Amino acid sequence: MNLMRRILTRFGFLLPALLVALIAQSVAGQESAQPPSGQVVDASPERTTTAEGLSLSDRVIRDVLEPLRRGVETQNIQMILSIFDKKELNSYADLQGQLSAFFHQYDEVRFRYQIMQVTADAGHGSATADVQMDALPYEPTSVPARRSAQMRLQLKLVGKTWKVGGFSPSDFFSLGFQQPAR
Repeated sequence: MNLMRRILTRFGFLLPALLVALIAQSVAGQESAQPPSGQVVDASPERTTTAEGLSLSDRVIRDVLEPLRRGVETQNIQMILSIFDKKELNSYADLQGQLSAFFHQYDEVRFRYQIMQVTADAGHGSATADVQMDALPYEPTSVPARRSAQMRLQLKLVGKTWKVGGFSPSDFFSLGFQQPAR
């Protein structure tokens, strides 16, 4: 039974992950067809592109969400913490402790996100993403964890990279996380 659960958990995410990768590749191919000349603005602020040819959403994915996903799935606390602005995030030490405790309890973690909105103005911004995380415990008798929340990130442009200065729910990685009522 435990082996079956692990197989379903591992391969049950394969199809959605492939679809996300194909869509991302398709979108990236379409956007790279546009010449990266200065500032091009589409109808919505999240489609604003820069001289690098990346939209604001693409930059937030590259700088924040993908390192967060990779860090959570590989249980690399330093990679996760690298997306946060240590000076701005008041609960930086608490977050480090939450991540450490979480990864000591859970063996396999799958993390998914979908960007809902991204806005920026003068080096500050915000992003909202639906985030889901499934975690299998090391102990086979323990219950797997499933977390889902609409995460709000306060962003700050540091050099050419977006960093997270605050986020909610701030207890998302806590062992005592309570699912928000929907």
